[in-house]
Amino acid sequence: MTLPAHPLPLDGPFQLLAPTVAHRGGRATVRLPYRLQGAQGPIELVEEVELPVALADTPRARAAIRLLHLVAGVSYYKCVVPTALVVPSLSPAERALVVALYDQGLRELAHRNGLAVPVPVDLREDAGHLAVRFEPVPDGPDGQHDPVAAVEPAPGSVPPLVPVGGGKDSALVASLVPDGLLFTVNPVGAQEHLAAALGRPLLGVARRLDPALRDLVAAGATNGHVPVTAITSAIAVLTAVAIGSADVVMGIERSADEPSLVTADGVPVNHQYSKSSEAERLLAAAFAPTGVRWFSLLRPLTELAIGAAVASRGLAPHIVSCNRVFTVWNENEASRTQRACGECAKCLFTALMLGPASSPDAIAEQYGGALLDRPDHVDAVRDLWSDAKPFDCVGERHESAAAVVLLSGRPGWSGQAVIRALAPEARSVLQADGLDASSFLDVGAVDALPPEYRERGAALGAEIARAMAAIPGGTGAAG
Repeated sequence: MTLPAHPLPLDGPFQLLAPTVAHRGGRATVRLPYRLQGAQGPIELVEEVELPVALADTPRARAAIRLLHLVAGVSYYKCVVPTALVVPSLSPAERALVVALYDQGLRELAHRNGLAVPVPVDLREDAGHLAVRFEPVPDGPDGQHDPVAAVEPAPGSVPPLVPVGGGKDSALVASLVPDGLLFTVNPVGAQEHLAAALGRPLLGVARRLDPALRDLVAAGATNGHVPVTAITSAIAVLTAVAIGSADVVMGIERSADEPSLVTADGVPVNHQYSKSSEAERLLAAAFAPTGVRWFSLLRPLTELAIGAAVASRGLAPHIVSCNRVFTVWNENEASRTQRACGECAKCLFTALMLGPASSPDAIAEQYGGALLDRPDHVDAVRDLWSDAKPFDCVGERHESAAAVVLLSGRPGWSGQAVIRALAPEARSVLQADGLDASSFLDVGAVDALPPEYRERGAALGAEIARAMAAIPGGTGAAG
């Protein structure tokens, strides 16, 4: 839509409107409309998700669209947070998820914009139901009704769906599920490169934010981080329903549970909330009516264990774990070139996680320089175990310290500027809580994984141990 010249201030309530599904050329486009109030009247914003396949009108598809509609709304609600949130009548599982995502998923945004934390969620459920409208399928070129949209594939008729972001976590899951169908939203070079390196096709879905959102942000509307993993997960589940996949297998580690900071009032703020184990339980419960099993295969692992597995499997040269690469509007050099910037907290953290099972030369080649041999990176690495971690996808404070301690016992690493400067402090961070650096390489309990996936998770522990034992100094630096 075209915004009025002066759309601000914005106000509530924020309202979900009825979604629609249209087909053209065997592809389904799901339109998700929302309404908020501007200075000159209502503003309607419409998000579009285009699937590369048709979508049958079934209860499972409608359930998946409903969840996506609820979850994707945070991208627009952020402009008016906090205000009344008007939704259709919700199930208990849907209600729990919405309250969590619109509060905890937006706490970083609220904190950085000086808003109340926790975020008050004024949930107003209409008695009615927003029915999804499936528009008539256009006739094919021969004048016949296109039958492809009318048939729902049987769940499990295609392999599991494996979302890939191009980084280390999804690369590891893809290697653990070799029959999995690689999937991404709005494919970019980093994801395409990883798929090509794995020798597998990449199924892409187009997510189109309403262009007016950018105009609202430019005009001064509230902007910031949203729980994007929940949104991409909802798109993945809808895609799984459409193609007949019974599983969506994520690569989310246990380190995502740790908050980025705790406010003076004792309220946790977690940049990675929608990747937390709490969010995983809520999302899995809400997705249940779709018939798709959504779970993380890497929940038993720390980021340090994942880094060791990725390095041992030779996947590291093919990954890009830099959040500057993945931006909505390509506003920086890293996103335009699809190369890790080598400067951000995510790059430094990833270099730390890969380091114990990698050579310094391998890391330098991957990042175009020795990131951990630069004195100007000392403070940035120290920030990884500070009380207020960077608002980025970085892991636990203790595992960052553990990586430095492990590297301090490794030939070739111990003399690098960051390791040399921070090793004593990192050792103190671990000792203060009675922790051993090598324990962060262990694989935790796999009992929560689906039975057919437990063996794959458990086998990683032995694989990581073998990889570390083969490295000079790899097992003796736990200090």
